Amino acid sequence: MNPDWQTFLTAQGARIENGQVHAFESAASLEGAATLTDLSHKGIIAVHGADARSFLQGQLSTDLEALTPNSSQLSSWSSAKGRVITVLRIVPQGERILLLLPRSLLASVLKRLSMYVLRAQVKLDDVSDTLIHIGLAGDGAVRLLQAAKLDAPTKVNAVSGNNETQVVRLHGTLPRFLIIGGFQPLSLLWKILAGSGAAPVTENEWALQKIRAGEPTIYPETSERFVAQMLGLEELDAVNFKKGCYIGQEIIARAHFRGTVKRHMLQARCDAIVKIAPGTTIENSDTGQPVGDVLDARLNRHGIQEMLVVLQDDHRNDSLRIADGGPPLAVDQTR
Repeated sequence: MNPDWQTFLTAQGARIENGQVHAFESAASLEGAATLTDLSHKGIIAVHGADARSFLQGQLSTDLEALTPNSSQLSSWSSAKGRVITVLRIVPQGERILLLLPRSLLASVLKRLSMYVLRAQVKLDDVSDTLIHIGLAGDGAVRLLQAAKLDAPTKVNAVSGNNETQVVRLHGTLPRFLIIGGFQPLSLLWKILAGSGAAPVTENEWALQKIRAGEPTIYPETSERFVAQMLGLEELDAVNFKKGCYIGQEIIARAHFRGTVKRHMLQARCDAIVKIAPGTTIENSDTGQPVGDVLDARLNRHGIQEMLVVLQDDHRNDSLRIADGGPPLAVDQTR
């Protein structure tokens, strides 16, 4: 976490441990409130140089040629075997392109991605602690942005803002915005938003909102387990089947056109106060047969674990539970 930003958040009542906000002293009621979240748990790679766009075009699952200053993309980077290494958000910023991904994967992704640069005129930098990034969500989020004299993009993936601050509209029926900028403009913006009624919350609340939006997060425990279609990335416009070749493209395209994917992402719930880690096995309650994996699970304010899971299609209607005698699982069958 940026040291100045950590000092600022502490002054705003944040309790920070190991570079992550664990609580706020004055936790406001979240019923109907817009929420304000520090996103320092996300890492940012800046890609710049004459060949930056063409380099990423050969790496990521979306069409970088369609990226404009007023748009962003949810995308993925996969192995040669077509397995998703990470899901990331692409945001153009002036002469460079930002890649936002879980900080826990940043070091390994940066190292592996650098191996493909070869003679290309491309430079990759970790700017996670240089840029500040926060999240604003809730029915009042648009009004709060407008009160702060910032445009609120109306379409998913759209980007607005000025030279100091970028605002990105994210997936979900609940308005969610990613805001990126330097320390000075974002510390001022945080004060304005919090003073106007946005409730500061921890990363857990942001993760819950992301789960409800059906947007998957890949962690080290689940990296390279799934192809893009298993994660619903096609539905989120995070895969382009008309662009040219990129790493893993042949396998991802074959799975798409032949319809060979037999596992898909769903939302689910269970009664469990203990943390359910990414990659935890889901099994048939009657036979003990493994039939799926947990992508992410977070405890909500009512003591229920909300989660995204990847299940075998033939077993989505089974009686399910968390492996090794864990609690039963209720799957949302509407997706």
